[in-house]
Amino acid sequence: MRDVTRRQALGLAVGALAAIAQAGCATTPSQDGGDDTEKVHGVQSVEALDPNVTAEWDSAYYTPAYASLDEAVLASHEVARTIEAEGMVLLANNGVLPLPEGCAVSLLGRCAEDPLFGGYGAGSVAPDAVCTGFYDGLAGAGLEVNPTVHEWLSAHVQDRPRGGIHTLDVRATTTYYIGELPWSSYPEDVRASVSGTVAVVVLGRASGEGYDLSLDLNASLADERFSSFVPNEETASYAEGQHSLQLTSEELGLVAGAREAADHVVVLLNTGTTLEVGPLVEDGSPYQVDALLHVGFPGAVGAEVVGDVLCGRRNPCGRTCDLWARDMRLAPSFNTMGEHRYTDVHDFYPGNETTGDGARFMEYLEGVYVGYRYFETAAAMGALDYDNAVTFPFGYGLSYTSFSWSLLDCRLDGENVALSVQVANSGQLSGKDVVEAYVGAPWDGSVEKSSVALVAFAKTGELAPGESQRLELSWPVRQMASWSVADGCWVLAAGSYQVSLRTDSHHVVETSTLDLDERRYQTDDATGAEVVARFPDLDEYFDNPAASGADGTPVLLTRKDMQGSFPAPAQDKTAASVGVTLSMYDAAAEDDGTATAPETGAQNGVSLIDLRGRTFDDPLWDVLLDQLSPGDMVALVCTNAGEKIDSVGKPATDWDDSPVAMGGMERGGSHCVWPSEYLVAETWDVNLLRSMGEAVGEESLSSGIFGWWSPAINMHRSSFSGRNYEYYSEDPLLTGALARAMVDGGASRGMVNMLKHFCVYDQETSRREHLCTWATEQVVREIYARPFEMVVKSSSRHAVPALDVSTGEQALAKVNVPLSIMSCYSFLGNTWGGGREDLQTGLLRDEWGFDGVVLSDFSVDDYYMDHDQGIAAGTDLMLATAATGTVADPRSAYTLNNLRRSVHRYLYVVVNSNAMNGILPTVRVTYS
Repeated sequence: MRDVTRRQALGLAVGALAAIAQAGCATTPSQDGGDDTEKVHGVQSVEALDPNVTAEWDSAYYTPAYASLDEAVLASHEVARTIEAEGMVLLANNGVLPLPEGCAVSLLGRCAEDPLFGGYGAGSVAPDAVCTGFYDGLAGAGLEVNPTVHEWLSAHVQDRPRGGIHTLDVRATTTYYIGELPWSSYPEDVRASVSGTVAVVVLGRASGEGYDLSLDLNASLADERFSSFVPNEETASYAEGQHSLQLTSEELGLVAGAREAADHVVVLLNTGTTLEVGPLVEDGSPYQVDALLHVGFPGAVGAEVVGDVLCGRRNPCGRTCDLWARDMRLAPSFNTMGEHRYTDVHDFYPGNETTGDGARFMEYLEGVYVGYRYFETAAAMGALDYDNAVTFPFGYGLSYTSFSWSLLDCRLDGENVALSVQVANSGQLSGKDVVEAYVGAPWDGSVEKSSVALVAFAKTGELAPGESQRLELSWPVRQMASWSVADGCWVLAAGSYQVSLRTDSHHVVETSTLDLDERRYQTDDATGAEVVARFPDLDEYFDNPAASGADGTPVLLTRKDMQGSFPAPAQDKTAASVGVTLSMYDAAAEDDGTATAPETGAQNGVSLIDLRGRTFDDPLWDVLLDQLSPGDMVALVCTNAGEKIDSVGKPATDWDDSPVAMGGMERGGSHCVWPSEYLVAETWDVNLLRSMGEAVGEESLSSGIFGWWSPAINMHRSSFSGRNYEYYSEDPLLTGALARAMVDGGASRGMVNMLKHFCVYDQETSRREHLCTWATEQVVREIYARPFEMVVKSSSRHAVPALDVSTGEQALAKVNVPLSIMSCYSFLGNTWGGGREDLQTGLLRDEWGFDGVVLSDFSVDDYYMDHDQGIAAGTDLMLATAATGTVADPRSAYTLNNLRRSVHRYLYVVVNSNAMNGILPTVRVTYS
């Protein structure tokens, strides 16, 4: 590249832009935030900015509120404490809680001294993170914590191994030990010291990325591939068919011993998923406790407020984010989880020979009946006894005070339903309450629908005794429509819609009826794009003539016969029996040779900062992208998106993994370690989530990390998913509402959030062994893609601090929020999810209007995650290393165009983020 002066380069830019203007006009969305009508314009002129003038401009587009990262983290800790206090769910209480000030307590259980602060994997707590344990948390609240038990447990807490997924995807190091110390192992003097105290028993479950929790502990023990999971004292007591989420004999024995020794027993659940806790709350049970409180994985400082909640200084106001079943086997997903194979698929990609014979598959036979949707519908249809099947409903939680509700109004307000609710604190203590609205849609059997579904929720402020608050809830009528496979669009059936105000998914306070006519929604509500069926192959899998009458034909759960269609235990089968073929992506075959190579290596003198605040399709982008070399594009897309690229003025950028802490697993100790997403979701508080996003955004500004790979918003399809602690809920509306609030908070500080993992990725076992996941398009759209859709659409416009070069002053330009998404490991159908164009481009971009960047999950040694395939489909960046990050032919015009498109998306995200702090524009561009 020849050397040119800055003035010469700007002259070249003028010529290039003039050529664009002569060639035609460009269209961009309105930037005034009001009218969506497209305005037509072209480049009129370009001129250099005087460096003497621009040097005085304010390039601190986002100004940190704190002088240092340490101060920002301290502020985050305050938000984290509030999240923990308001996310803890009081599941049961016979009046023992709140405890009196200075009450004597005995902390019992493995997790009392060895808490689970987070899960394993991407959501793990960094080794250098300093976390407050339960002992210090309760003592700090003024409780008198039994020192005898504390000292003994501290010395013996490691006497039994505790399981976990310590190395990602390595079965040989994965174990499922619970690791509880039996009551009989406590010395006599230690047990005697519990007398006269309240026993606070902490029970926990480790979980992590790479493998799911065991569906059958004895079967896992017998599996030689779990070579570190070997028989010991604990495994000797496993009952036949016992799974990871049942209480062990050691845990039940500990509770029984505490009941005998202490005045009262309170159990804290240190988990990132649900447990079968029926024995702890059932009347007459020998293990029944006085109170049960879910405290989740508390992160660095969450345990500091557990004592405050126990003492009543903070009133618990969390709600369950999942339904807690009495028997996990009653959930229809139980029989389909795990490792199941197409036994006739062998070595179809390099490396498969090391993982064993057969491709893996996962069939979502429960359809739309996920979590509470199944239990509520099955009960309504007489297919199960709800009271004997459910311990705690979805959205359930107790308080130390009481509330009364009045449904003031339920009406149609244009295209929305509006609900007005008066909430009054009718008890003796201050507290907050959560109002939940559900809809039961008319059902004629043509489209599967759950009997109820959450449509809106709101949390009150702190209400003093006798104080009340009016809450306004609303949602689009369109939100109550169902996806019709037959019609290829959203259909709102005609009939009566039962709008119910509920304390949880099961208990109704008041109901109102709306009578609606049929409506069909054939265009997208955000973009106006035509809505079409995107995934016919998924629907055909469940209605495949090739599999008609064959063994292993999948049968979907239907409301017409919920008992008869309940999924049977999955069995291995052949791919041929269900008409499935698998093949490697062939990059050369996709290139028909007709593409024209884009210009590369131009010296136009435009810098990335000059695009700040401009729309995604501004014609100046082409001028900038012409300056990239093929090597620049390959480096950004395939190896290191954080690399500094001088040819376009892209600064070095840094973004990091881990929903539990900015800075990721390696640097998490220098940032706030948050409570896990499971506990965060139990707050049911969008305002609090927005505050969390703002707090992490401040850490971003103080640390120079411009992006955070969070929130993770996959579904809790099964309680056994190893990564549930890292996701919000089994409900897509709750998940999407919380995620968009956090993203909005982060964006206000210029931080780029990454939603992951898009989508239908809800099992860890076999996730990197080309796991073919099958769900109907209705299920994909209504359950698993819905949270992503909510965030993408709700965050579509944002005020970005930029410089108005006409006045030399700072101004706010409205552009799409800089947002990123991570694609997933698993296949959707028989195609890798990151390589499905109908998903990553058709649904995400063409229909929803997403113009951010998509990053793959870690693609080293995952041969099926073909880089050319991903880039062509819409996965723009590959999470790889210099040794593995490449494309088949970087000189191909077809490939260069794909690379250029991906770089455009990434640079659009970077330029509208806080990564540009301190960088001044170089040119003035005006338009006709």
